[in-house]
Amino acid sequence: MRQAQASSATGVHAAQGRAEAVLLERHAFERLLAQLSERMGDIAEPDVLARTEWALSRLLAFLDCDRCTFSEFVAGDYLNVLCSVGSVDFGALPRGRFQQPFRWFIDALRSGRIVALSNLPDELPPEAIEEAEHCRRTGLRSHISIPVRIGGRVTSVLSFAAVRRERSWPPEMVDRLRIVGDLIGSSVALARAEEEVRQLRHRIWHADRVQRVGALTAAIAHEVNQPLAAILSNAQAGLQYLARGDAAPEAIRDILGSVVREGKRAAETIRTMRALIRRDETRRERIDLAAALGEAERLLDSEFAGHGVRLETAFDPACWVLADKVQMEQVGLNLLLNAAAAVRDAPPASRLVRLQVSRGEEGKVRMSVRDAGKGIAPQDLGSIFEPFWTTGQEGLGLGLAICRSIVEAHGGRIWAESNPEGGATFSVELPAAALDRDASQPARDEPMAAAAVPASQAGGEAVVCVIDDDPEVRGSLLRLLDGAGWRGVGYASAEEFLGNPPAGEPACILLDVQMPGLFGPQLHRRLLEGGCAPPVIFITGRSDVAAGVDAMKRGAADFLEKPVDGEVLLAALRRAVERHAGERRQALAQDAAKERIARLSPREREIMRHVVRGRLNKQIAADLLIAEQTVKQHRGRVMEKVGVHSVAELVRICEAAGLAAEPPLLQQPAGPLEPVDDPTSVTAIPR
Repeated sequence: MRQAQASSATGVHAAQGRAEAVLLERHAFERLLAQLSERMGDIAEPDVLARTEWALSRLLAFLDCDRCTFSEFVAGDYLNVLCSVGSVDFGALPRGRFQQPFRWFIDALRSGRIVALSNLPDELPPEAIEEAEHCRRTGLRSHISIPVRIGGRVTSVLSFAAVRRERSWPPEMVDRLRIVGDLIGSSVALARAEEEVRQLRHRIWHADRVQRVGALTAAIAHEVNQPLAAILSNAQAGLQYLARGDAAPEAIRDILGSVVREGKRAAETIRTMRALIRRDETRRERIDLAAALGEAERLLDSEFAGHGVRLETAFDPACWVLADKVQMEQVGLNLLLNAAAAVRDAPPASRLVRLQVSRGEEGKVRMSVRDAGKGIAPQDLGSIFEPFWTTGQEGLGLGLAICRSIVEAHGGRIWAESNPEGGATFSVELPAAALDRDASQPARDEPMAAAAVPASQAGGEAVVCVIDDDPEVRGSLLRLLDGAGWRGVGYASAEEFLGNPPAGEPACILLDVQMPGLFGPQLHRRLLEGGCAPPVIFITGRSDVAAGVDAMKRGAADFLEKPVDGEVLLAALRRAVERHAGERRQALAQDAAKERIARLSPREREIMRHVVRGRLNKQIAADLLIAEQTVKQHRGRVMEKVGVHSVAELVRICEAAGLAAEPPLLQQPAGPLEPVDDPTSVTAIPR
């Protein structure tokens, strides 16, 4: 009886122990699930794979398995491994397409069935031939794969493998792992969806910019033709003055000044249009919002004038924000064009649009566009920023929705309100950027006087080679160089330069990027390979960021866009020549220093290395196991041959020769006697 009671008590205790173990395991899993939910809940696409790998590592440790893998179905045909972690002995699967042709395994998962096998390969069905062979080859003993459904279809698979021991997969554990699989799958799908939305949003923004530019075709033509007409008229007037022979220097100076101003105006118009049409990634920088909107305003001058719309502006100074300039111009263009359309049918005296940029309270910058049109109905104020909402006959109603998405992406807000006297006001509020110490003063390039360096100061008879296939551009650059005191030589192609280079090495090369025959970058690479490349400044008519980055990586001095400002070009030329001259001086100094040190014998060079490390004579003698007098004699000859009078000078010579980074000498092993390399030196002392 007592034995039965003891046995019963033992069974009760064992059952309680198992129940407590199950409860502890359940609590541990719930804590793990909470951690996974916190880390996987809200992540961006660049982080999703790293976070998934972290989650798999935690699951691998919790279940004490040998491999944990998360894969996705590609077009329903095969599995693509996204993340995998494994033990030291078993290892992880490589990312990419799962190469094994496991037809039974893939078909089971694709149908949504859980594959849970505890005793492999015995539990595999007869048709799983490839799977059984894989288990025997790798020693796989237990495996479970849980299909993950997103949007009603199987999109991915969470798998666990055990090699060291068999293990079972009870239903409660399977339910837990299904929850984890759904969590990881949802996080990956969410990150992918957010990235697709971001790309779609940028495509829509770009399409809207192209549409706006298309609508402004006449205005663009006007803005470009106006300065071109002024340039042509000024140039012809100058030629007439010179033909009559009574051209006053003041008149010629005024004509040339007007040509320069109008040329810059046309170039700025083209740059603005190119920036609006280009499909670049967002690049935020510190910009003056008033200045950016001023550029957009100038594009609308002829558009507004053609419809009799007056535009009034009020800009506070230094309204700095951290934003993408092109996107801010896009917001301004959308709001101004909408305002112009709102007042187009109003009486001529009422066709007025006001653009204001001001510094608000609490570190905000506000932009407002106010029109005197018919206004917005109160019931529509909450809907005007929704996609495809429009009251006009033209357009898709996406302009204001795009404005809101751009503004909110910059951490701001946009709203509209009806004016008491009629019309509407659209306001944009953005966080103000920190004010730099010299923010009120715009950055300037080096002044003209600094760029006009005579050729004698730039290296005597220094020659600047201008390589451009356009004869007018080439001639204008040569005249600019001549006026600044440089001697220039023109070439119509890279082949002409290679066939007839100037005598000596050019001080600099002004090189066009795209030319018939050999392109500018190809010529640059050929000069680099020949080891005789002077500084190169690329000048291109196309704004190609990738080409500019590649050129700068290859050592180009600068990458400028046509039409380039003369002051900017001459300043870049001076910097390139001065930097190249400094590099040449440093190379010559290094060669001279190496030549001096080459005069030393091996023993003298060894002594020198100890001296520049700050070692005393007796320390050097102890290190090299020679007499101190021998060290003194060698040290004196080192100073004499190198041509210095102090240790400081010797250190500078070694640094110039590139010897300062040599590793310190290790103390030589002791020997019975140190041989003497100089018969006049004192006999080496015994050990």
